[in-house]
Amino acid sequence: MVKVISYIFTFIYTFLASAGIVQNGGNWALDIPAYEGGRICDDVCLDGSGILSDAEGPTGTESRMELVKFTSAEDYEKYCEDLESAGYENVYSNTLGGVSCNAFRYDGKLYYTYFTANTNEVRIIEDNNTRVFEDFGYSSNEGEGVTVYQFDYPYADFGEHKDEDIYSTNGMMYIIKLADNKLIVIDGGSIRQSSDKNIDECMKLMRRITGAREGEKVNIALWYGTHGHSDHVTFFYKLIGYYHSEINLERAMFNYPSLSLVEHDERIDMYRNRLGELCPDVQYLCPHTGMSFNIANVQIDVLYTQEDAVNALTGKTPVDNANDGSTVCRITAAGKRFLVTGDINILAQDKILSIHDKAEIKCDVLQAPHHLYNAVAVIYDYAGADYVLCPMSEGRGAWLPGNASARLFYGKNQMLYAGNAMYIIEMNADGLALTQDRTDCVPYDDSSMNGVH
Repeated sequence: MVKVISYIFTFIYTFLASAGIVQNGGNWALDIPAYEGGRICDDVCLDGSGILSDAEGPTGTESRMELVKFTSAEDYEKYCEDLESAGYENVYSNTLGGVSCNAFRYDGKLYYTYFTANTNEVRIIEDNNTRVFEDFGYSSNEGEGVTVYQFDYPYADFGEHKDEDIYSTNGMMYIIKLADNKLIVIDGGSIRQSSDKNIDECMKLMRRITGAREGEKVNIALWYGTHGHSDHVTFFYKLIGYYHSEINLERAMFNYPSLSLVEHDERIDMYRNRLGELCPDVQYLCPHTGMSFNIANVQIDVLYTQEDAVNALTGKTPVDNANDGSTVCRITAAGKRFLVTGDINILAQDKILSIHDKAEIKCDVLQAPHHLYNAVAVIYDYAGADYVLCPMSEGRGAWLPGNASARLFYGKNQMLYAGNAMYIIEMNADGLALTQDRTDCVPYDDSSMNGVH
């Protein structure tokens, strides 16, 4: 339906524009040839500052985004051809779901462009923050399968774990062991999960699953941050503070919108500062919708970022909370899919489904959006997963709208609550193998968040 409506409006606009009845829209402000065809957005969108903190205001190095509405695949293809004719080097092309994308380099600067067929929109991003693009990923032939760990923090529950001063009501962190013994870490938990003991337990776990001995560094091939809330970064912030000399963090990716547009927690700026100080050589990528790349033996497909929510006519975003600005990725290994949704709510769900057909949402393992707080029933339905990883306690989760939505489609044994155990899912060519373990994590002990060892 979205595609049909968009096609009708695009046809009407094209007819009126060709007759001179309507104008092309806003002023073109990027240092790249203007887009011909469709209606240019009223305003350029300030698009985030990457690793640099913008807590004190715009840094002057933010990326910028132009948007075009009522355009077509033919217009977009011609624009890409015109850019190449003008000397812009096409360094990347991809089609992912409902998105066609290209990346260009000119005079050292990176421009990422993509067309969404269902909405007849184009986004052109002057990416001033990505450090490594063409060589960001890498491949490994050491195996096909991976193992996903849902780290078992203490979560607030009813009964003995009800004290919310020491038990968290949220927090999320996933660790993926790759075939080459490196790791992908997704997010990081809340302050109340970041006891000194728990930081040590996490480091011991990473050593155990990678086989890294004392004195050897644990190699984290990628840290992937979904969005700018402290319960998704604080634990990892403290982990690299305490163990940065024993961790080799190779890559980081996140797409946080400008603080001038969408709020984020203070801890996000502290984390970005810490990345710059303790991991100065980290390869940083700002993920954009339509990207696909490999990390060892997994493929990561970017299905949605905060940029997709920006209105293509006004350049304004309806996102008023970092949750709906979550970067949604599909991680595939040995033909099995793990869909990471961060904390998306209805707004992001609807945007995703306006861009992609439901086949792109299908997965074998689904991360329950926003700790089960949000009733995103369509995502649960279309995912059709074997297991739902729930970063929440079972007792508290049972009362949440997202749990009710999920239980419409999934049985009790498919819902894996992080408060119950450390659930471990092996994804390999033969299918999924589920086991569980337990680390010796404890409630918050009032220990410092900011120390660097």
